[in-house]
Amino acid sequence: MTQTTVIESLSTDEWFVDSPDLREFVDIAKEIISSTTHNRAQTLKALEPDFAALLKKENWLPKHFAQSNLSSGLGSGIGQWLLYRSQDRTLTIFSLVIPPHETTPVHDHLSWGLVGLYQGKQEEIVYRRVDSGEIEGQAQLEIVGTYQVKKGDIYHLLPPDNDIHSVKATTVFSPSISIHVMGNDTGSIWRHHYQPENNSVRAYRSGYSNVLVK
Repeated sequence: MTQTTVIESLSTDEWFVDSPDLREFVDIAKEIISSTTHNRAQTLKALEPDFAALLKKENWLPKHFAQSNLSSGLGSGIGQWLLYRSQDRTLTIFSLVIPPHETTPVHDHLSWGLVGLYQGKQEEIVYRRVDSGEIEGQAQLEIVGTYQVKKGDIYHLLPPDNDIHSVKATTVFSPSISIHVMGNDTGSIWRHHYQPENNSVRAYRSGYSNVLVK
């Protein structure tokens, strides 16, 4: 199951959404990230107020990045749209669009991150891995909690114990849209897809709906 991903630096920062609101947030995020290098829990805490302010702003996310995607690497028509990626790939921002009643696979992120709900409602189930990880292809998870997420809510991702979850859109007629602020190039790296019902795990890459992952 072990996979490695060679991530090379980009020639420059990549902007897929050219919004003054997003650019302002990225500038602030870079300052906070660089000043809290040795404490990512502090990074998340410091970033949250400015992220909350971004979530409240309207019309900065183009409609194209708020749509489902039938060829998604996550399946079920779930769109994962890259909005911004830093040159060194240590900061990515993307929207995750989940059609009504659909659910993501149980997955990890392998990075600190903030997730905020921009539109709709969700149910998040958080898991923790309780096995040793020594048996290839097998993983035992336990449920930490189930949470109802509404527009404007923000939750933290921080490995190892707060990084594995699944998310269901509980809206009826429109998709849920969450914004992810991540400390890695989440869609490009090999991470893990878990199947708790049979205690299995496999490596996978989710990719992005608008960017080819080489």
